[in-house]
Amino acid sequence: MKTAREKVHGRKFVLRPYRRIPTWYNSYYLSGSVIGKGVVMNLSRSGMRVLGDHNLQPGTELSVRVCLEEHSPPLEISHASVQWVDQYEFGLKINHLTSGAAHRITRLVNEHISTGLNQPRRESPPFA
Repeated sequence: MKTAREKVHGRKFVLRPYRRIPTWYNSYYLSGSVIGKGVVMNLSRSGMRVLGDHNLQPGTELSVRVCLEEHSPPLEISHASVQWVDQYEFGLKINHLTSGAAHRITRLVNEHISTGLNQPRRESPPFA
C-alpha cells in the first residue's frame, strides 16, 4: 500500500487537499531579483503550475498576478513559494491569499467542475 509521501518515479507522492483545474491564464510574477511573465497551466486553491520565462529555484518567494478575465482586475497572490522546477515550468504553493482571491479561485474551480469542462479555462483574448 502506498503512503502519502512514498516516492513515485523519483518524486514524492502527495495527496492534494484541493481540486486542480486545467487553465491557460496569463500571469506575471515578481521576486526580489526577477520579474517574469508566464502562463498558469493549472490552478487550485492551494497552488498552481506555471510555464514561465525564467528558470527559478525551489524555495524562491514570489508575488503573482493572474489575469483571469479580460474586464476584471487580476487575481493578486501576495506570497507564493516555488515547490519544484522542471526547466521553465514550476509549481507554486500559495502561502497567502485574501478571502476575495480565495473566493474567486473557488468559484472558477466550482464552475469548471459543474460544467464538466475538460478543456483549459482561458483568459480572453490570449496575448502573444
